[in-house]
Amino acid sequence: MGDRTHILISGGGIGGLTAAIALAQRGAKVDVFEKAPKFEEIGAGIQLGPNAMHVLSALGLEKNLKKLGFEPAAATLRDYKSGKPELRTRLKSVFKDRYRQIYLNIHRADLHLILQEAALKEGVKIHMDAPVNSYWQSVDHVMIEAGENAFNGDFLIGADGIHSKIRETMQGEHKLKFTGHVAWRGTVPTHRLPRKLIPPEANVWLGPGRHFVAYYVNGGDKVNFVAVEERDSWAEAGWNIKGNVGDVRAAFTGWDERIGRLLRECKECYLWGLFDREPLETWSSGRVTLLGDACHPMLPFMAQGAAMAIEDSYVLAKHLMDRDRGFETALERYEEDRKPRTTMMQKISRENGELYHRKPLGDRIQRKMMFKAASIVTLAAYGKLDRVYGVNVTKD
Repeated sequence: MGDRTHILISGGGIGGLTAAIALAQRGAKVDVFEKAPKFEEIGAGIQLGPNAMHVLSALGLEKNLKKLGFEPAAATLRDYKSGKPELRTRLKSVFKDRYRQIYLNIHRADLHLILQEAALKEGVKIHMDAPVNSYWQSVDHVMIEAGENAFNGDFLIGADGIHSKIRETMQGEHKLKFTGHVAWRGTVPTHRLPRKLIPPEANVWLGPGRHFVAYYVNGGDKVNFVAVEERDSWAEAGWNIKGNVGDVRAAFTGWDERIGRLLRECKECYLWGLFDREPLETWSSGRVTLLGDACHPMLPFMAQGAAMAIEDSYVLAKHLMDRDRGFETALERYEEDRKPRTTMMQKISRENGELYHRKPLGDRIQRKMMFKAASIVTLAAYGKLDRVYGVNVTKD
């Protein structure tokens, strides 16, 4: 591939911008097309495991991430009423030694700003208010219409999320399946809360048919929460649907008082339905390929959705900019490298959702016994995490 290979990317989210940086650093000319008129992230946190941090570090972003992020001491699963730990996995004192990288919580808007600034520094052009609804391709180029303008490039990457127009043009409409879960999300400044109300960990309270996640972001200045509840139906799509704070408070009444205190200080929240799709048979067609939620939407129950898009981006850039092979082979290798891992991660995420929401008392007692056994056999517990966090795509 030539140094000025021209890549068009549909979608200016985490996956699209990470891909833009990785490609530009390898010599590509990159244009990113984002449908929103401006970047603005509703308050939400994101968890970056060592596998994602390896990529972001390789792209030169680790220093800025550490400035704005928060490194939790542990990941702790808690009883929904008492708040007592059922299973604690040490992170801060273990992960750097075991995986050669840290586990970091960060506000999504902070991560997005770091990626945006890095992309611009690498010479990436970002086009706002420029939705890409379809594409056309020939033997030697791809053409898109973005907003009111047409653009030609050598390749097109669909990083446009679960409702991807690029995937739809490539493969037709694939119906999404509502999982029966909805999630509230929001942030609360720590100065409104009693000191150390929320432990400095990645906390998950588990209850019948629902669970509650809380951890620090913005260097510890805010607490991010995600509250998941089961529902029979959901009609709306998107992340930015305003939620009713009273509803989330009512849904978690009777839980650990720390949750009640946190939610009493919450001024606004957002609500979204969780959808799923079976793995696609192929991610590519000619000079067009997909990454992230566009090809493998990930439920949030392993906190690996963004990480998989970040890994995709690095692997795709590595193969696509390899001068020693044609693009057809490059895209084949990209899929071969990524599909088994993302399919596995989809499966783990689904299984965690079922595990977290066990309703019958007997099933919940069984879960506690499983957690107790895992706590006793520590090495076995970490061994199961190796398949998630022990992968470094910048070296493997």
